[in-house]
Amino acid sequence: MKRTALETALVLLTLTFATTTLDGRAEAPPAPTAAAASATGSAEAQLKPVLDPGKFFGKAKAGYAAAKDCPEICAKLFCYCGCDLTDEHNSLLDCFTSDHGVDCYICQEEALVALKMKKQGKGLAEIQKAVDLAYRREYPFDDKSPAYKKYMADRLWKDDGKNTAGSQGGASSAKGKNGATTSDAKKGSTSTLQDAAKHSTKGSCCSGKAKAK
Repeated sequence: MKRTALETALVLLTLTFATTTLDGRAEAPPAPTAAAASATGSAEAQLKPVLDPGKFFGKAKAGYAAAKDCPEICAKLFCYCGCDLTDEHNSLLDCFTSDHGVDCYICQEEALVALKMKKQGKGLAEIQKAVDLAYRREYPFDDKSPAYKKYMADRLWKDDGKNTAGSQGGASSAKGKNGATTSDAKKGSTSTLQDAAKHSTKGSCCSGKAKAK
């Protein structure tokens, strides 16, 4: 009788463990990868649509087409033309969900650099750094807006103070004593950052605008 009772107890214990295991499996949450993919898709779906590039011509068309091909990146870049203060823009993407980017070479070039680096397989941190170093000298205002400060706090790369390109006084570093631009001094360079900085400092499209109240 004792042996039979022991065997019975072991059988009951085994059944209880198996039932608990099966129940645990049945109540398991969805795979993390599926949830992450869903969240990413939802975030991209919430981005404002870029205007149809077919409505524009020349470099404006190229800028809008570039933004349309990488809106998720443009949404994480800061536009250095000053539209954060004049038009209350929060990111480069805002320039292309409106007609602001039509006449602004800074907006257009930033989008073109972003798309080029995306196609090269560069990560967001690299793209942000390249755009920041190439264009921050174009920012027309002395005081940084809340949007600018937020971007600097949130961006994926951190300035250790050793990056002098585009820093205060960066316009002078872009031109030599003889007036040569960065592109003249570094012809033939294949660096994306150098390519991005090929233009001379021309003045921002927003430099003459009044700040939004």
